[in-house]
Amino acid sequence: MIGATGELGRQVAGSLIGRDGVTVRAFVRRPPPDGEGSFPDVLVGDLRDRASLERACSGVTSMFLVSSPTRDQVELETNAIEAAERAAVERIVKVSNIPVAGLESGLHGNHRAIERRLDESECATTVLQPSFFASVVDKQREQVARGRLVLPTGPGKIAWIDPFDIAAVAAAALVRSDVNGPLHLTGPEALDGDEVAARLGVRRVDPPLDRWREAVVAAGLDPWLADSTVHLYEAVARGALAGTTDTVERVLGRSPRRVFVG
Repeated sequence: MIGATGELGRQVAGSLIGRDGVTVRAFVRRPPPDGEGSFPDVLVGDLRDRASLERACSGVTSMFLVSSPTRDQVELETNAIEAAERAAVERIVKVSNIPVAGLESGLHGNHRAIERRLDESECATTVLQPSFFASVVDKQREQVARGRLVLPTGPGKIAWIDPFDIAAVAAAALVRSDVNGPLHLTGPEALDGDEVAARLGVRRVDPPLDRWREAVVAAGLDPWLADSTVHLYEAVARGALAGTTDTVERVLGRSPRRVFVG
């Protein structure tokens, strides 16, 4: 599992550890602190280190692939894919995002390039294309506690999805041959920023995107990622992520979780 100690990876691992016939190997940049996680097999390495990737793929049948949104994401995930191919890994499950017409650069361009590389692979592949993680709101917990939520998405609705559902689909794809993709994953309903704020009992703030970008870059966000996010928010305002799918229910046999509810 690449990304095993991240928000999503931990949940995928939690779904798999303890299943009969399943052993989880976590590929991490640094060992988890004592008491954090219970991976039975941990290999320390880096996506830039091809030798460590070779070791990580030895004896593996399925690879979970998720990485940070960085400029060199295509190179890093391609390193993992090539290591999987050399080790004859049977299946790669990659976390991507929902394609949006007109977004072919930045983070969206990264994912499309990696998906094209997977299309060329002899490994079986399942690409998960989730809508917005509902957990992004958790990053504003301090502001929410003060009664405000910043969502510069205009009137656009988003089919927010609980990361737990993404993880459950990923776990299924890693152990089942009938879960193939690309899979567009959404929650059961689409909500605009005002509706999200109302559910949380706070006031929604919708600043102009140029002002929002200036603020997040000043706070330390990579300008490349800030630009990618601005372009996505512009698309959201036009309705690009308002559609819902039944994919979670088809894979898991249950409805996706509602979000922002008690």
